[in-house]
Amino acid sequence: MSATETTTKPTSERILDAAEGLFATQGIRGTSLKEITEQAEVNIAAVNYHFRSKDALVREVYQRCFQPLNAERLRLLEDAESAAGEGSLALEQVLYALFEPMVRAWQENRNFILLVGRLQSEPDPHLNVFVQGLYGSLIDRFLRAARRAAPDVAEAQLFFWIHFLFGGVVYTLINSQDMERMHPGQNLIDTSDMFLQDLISFGTAGLRSRSQFPVTRS
Repeated sequence: MSATETTTKPTSERILDAAEGLFATQGIRGTSLKEITEQAEVNIAAVNYHFRSKDALVREVYQRCFQPLNAERLRLLEDAESAAGEGSLALEQVLYALFEPMVRAWQENRNFILLVGRLQSEPDPHLNVFVQGLYGSLIDRFLRAARRAAPDVAEAQLFFWIHFLFGGVVYTLINSQDMERMHPGQNLIDTSDMFLQDLISFGTAGLRSRSQFPVTRS
């Protein structure tokens, strides 16, 4: 961040920018409020005034990252449903709406995916509940769309394998630099448009194949 950007941004935004970068690279527990205030060029009173506590600041950082992402996912899904009308909804469009904003967010701001990773590497029950609240209605919404797009696949299969795909994408994005270092020239995500296309093709084929394997209970 340049000196001009630092001085022209509102104080709360400067604090959020500094906190986001430090939480992503150093970890939430490993970042002090002093480091945040130094990078944002504010005093501790400004943090207390705008956010009251470090915990509240952490929640605001995650909310700022995830709310626009989820809103874009819902917009793409609603556009696909509107275009389908009373006809069939393509499973490819459901997966595109779920994953395209995520890949684009990763392209535009690598801190985003590192913050997602912190939820796993630094488990915090209270923060996890907060973040789950940001995703709760979104998950139900996409599952309904997936059931419409793949009516022959059992609901439990859809739920599990969509979560499996989601987790795989998160892991891949978090570890993209390690993949490139260990396997130069073989990291498909370097061409993000092709990666997204292949991901959707792979996911669609896998989910549709589940219609051949209904869930059974012993």
